[in-house]
Amino acid sequence: MKNIVALLRFGYVKLFSRGLRLEKISYIGRNVKVITKNNGRIICEGKIRLDSYAELESLGEITLGNHFVLNSYSRVVAYEKICIGENVVIARFVSILDHDHAFNKEKGTFEFKGYNTAPIRIGNNVWVGDKVSILKGVTIGDNVIIGANAVVSTDIPSNVIVGGIPAKVLKEINS
Repeated sequence: MKNIVALLRFGYVKLFSRGLRLEKISYIGRNVKVITKNNGRIICEGKIRLDSYAELESLGEITLGNHFVLNSYSRVVAYEKICIGENVVIARFVSILDHDHAFNKEKGTFEFKGYNTAPIRIGNNVWVGDKVSILKGVTIGDNVIIGANAVVSTDIPSNVIVGGIPAKVLKEINS
């Protein structure tokens, strides 16, 4: 029964989400948000899994590789571009944001001036632990594990385990 309901949600999301290209039958959990605004696009290049309360939002472009998993309460929000490779698993409560707020301080008051954006690229075979934040302009290589609660603010090479605030290489992964 659970799979039938997920299939119905897949059909609903595919039918009613403007800007979404989802070709393969995928698992869509309860209360998933798939939002495209303006000319935003979300391109799924294979099967994906969006667990309950996950969020994909695009004002720019999000590309998701085959076997992408976004666990509950995690979000991917693109104002410019986010490209995620194949076999990527995103744990719970993760934020992947290609933007932050631009502001000025005028006469002791902050004034919102829009957004600063920079694309994010996440390679293949990446595992992102709980409560990780991946910030704008970051490139993450292939075969990477990002430990829980890390804040990724700079590029991460391939074949490593990273963790911490800010995230740094903890160990290399041998082939």
